[in-house]
Amino acid sequence: MKKITPVALIVIIGCLMVILVAVYFIQTSKTLGHETSISPPTTPSINTTKSGIVQTPVPVGIDSSNGIKGPLSVSLGDYNAKMPVLIDNTNLGEVSRGKPLNISVNEGYHVVKICLGDVCEQVGVEVKSAIKTTIDFGERLKTDIRQGPLTVSLGSYNAELPVFIDNSSVGNVSRGKLLNISVSEGRHVVRVCIGSVCKQQEVEIKSTKQTTVNFEEQLKTDIRQGPLTVSLGSYNAELPVFIDNSSVGNVSTGKPLNVMLSEGNHTVRVCVGFICENETVEIKFAQLSIVDFGERLKKSAEFSKPTVRIVNYFMTGNKLTVDAEFVNPGKTDLSLTTTIGVGYSYIDGNHQRQNQYGQYRFTRSVKAGNRSRQSLDMTLSGGSSTIASEPQIVEVITT
Repeated sequence: MKKITPVALIVIIGCLMVILVAVYFIQTSKTLGHETSISPPTTPSINTTKSGIVQTPVPVGIDSSNGIKGPLSVSLGDYNAKMPVLIDNTNLGEVSRGKPLNISVNEGYHVVKICLGDVCEQVGVEVKSAIKTTIDFGERLKTDIRQGPLTVSLGSYNAELPVFIDNSSVGNVSRGKLLNISVSEGRHVVRVCIGSVCKQQEVEIKSTKQTTVNFEEQLKTDIRQGPLTVSLGSYNAELPVFIDNSSVGNVSTGKPLNVMLSEGNHTVRVCVGFICENETVEIKFAQLSIVDFGERLKKSAEFSKPTVRIVNYFMTGNKLTVDAEFVNPGKTDLSLTTTIGVGYSYIDGNHQRQNQYGQYRFTRSVKAGNRSRQSLDMTLSGGSSTIASEPQIVEVITT
């Protein structure tokens, strides 16, 4: 075996050092390159989102608000519907015809979407704090989701009932008062309810065809009714009748009002101006119920027009005091001016009794539907030992 000379050892050690230095610099270069590498700038992506029928390019992923908000108004124009409003897929309220949704949202780009069933319309908008952003989906909805006319009626069935279309309340219908609305094309379920009892029909809505739903026969067949007669006895008037707060017709002296009502308790009301009488009646199938308001109205609503009447009077010396009642049964505040006439006699300076007649005018303000009791003083001039006859109302003027 040959020995390694000192010169060869030095050469080997030198080569090893060169290799180690080279490895060190290569690793250092890689490490520095990783830490200082810079990714190329990115731009927001543009997504094309299909919303029902319309495809709308929507910028996404941009929010420059820094907590700053801007006003946003979403409306349907005259498109007749009630729809949820979703902003960036978050439900923030409802919008309907004539009732826009006004809210504040963060500055930046947002996706605003409204839906009718499984059909949606959406648009991308940029909201700024100093500018009100308005979106009206009316024309787009008319083009993409056409509507057709629908009429709901009860025929001669006597009730006022809520109407639901696809479980959404759309208004009320009553006897002689149809509900006319516009509904999106397609199949819908129309329902009316009396308490917890509901009747429904399925309809096909078309934009070119009037659709009518009449619940009269269903209600008469399935919801039992009983007869009710409302009368005024000898009270002389013609008055409107309300049952469960719905007008059902008029009743007058000698002409009762006859109606059919569903079984159960109902509130019957008649009014003279602001003065009303109420009664709760229980309606039973095939059993006549009668409500006569005559005696009660004579006591509570004796007068059907503005009136002044004398309740009492008395003399003190030559002063006549009249207790008068000013009655205003109407719906507006009034001033009542009355003239009271009285005949009287007195002893003059020659100890002769003389006859005299005087008229006195008084004005009082009376609020609508109220009565006001007033003491009116009249000085009967001429002499002593004054004797007065019964005073009379000569005239009443309303202003």
